[in-house]
Amino acid sequence: MTSFLLDSPVSRAGYYFATAVGATWGFLMSTGPVERRNGLLVFTGMPKHAFGRGGSCVGGCYLTDTNVSDDILEHEAVHKRQWQRYGMLFPLLYFVAGRDPLRNRFEIEAGLEKGGYVRTRRRSGRRATTGAAPTPAAPTRRRIRRDGDAPES
Repeated sequence: MTSFLLDSPVSRAGYYFATAVGATWGFLMSTGPVERRNGLLVFTGMPKHAFGRGGSCVGGCYLTDTNVSDDILEHEAVHKRQWQRYGMLFPLLYFVAGRDPLRNRFEIEAGLEKGGYVRTRRRSGRRATTGAAPTPAAPTRRRIRRDGDAPES
């Protein structure tokens, strides 16, 4: 039975239906540019009440205000693939998996770091010593934004 529902013509039909709903929603509510990126139809300028968290993937559409970094779009492309695999079962399965992204199997599969749910661990390069005075931290560099660069968060 699972082959009938997963990665099947039935799930693909559900994915196309969800994409049509997402595209309709996006075209009606978006005030920003609409782009094709990472295999997604990306709608920006959406009002905050029109999507969950930083953005929502509905079928092959990503609905957001300004949250369109390469990492986020890579994360959302995995959700698109999940829509293709599960079709209209995906919203139900996602709901059952829970709202906590750190425990939600679909968010974990899509990548918690790329989705912005956990910070990327940075190696300090300093060795742990015992009894010695702490080494002063290296000065941090500020990144200069150019026109068109997204603000750092």
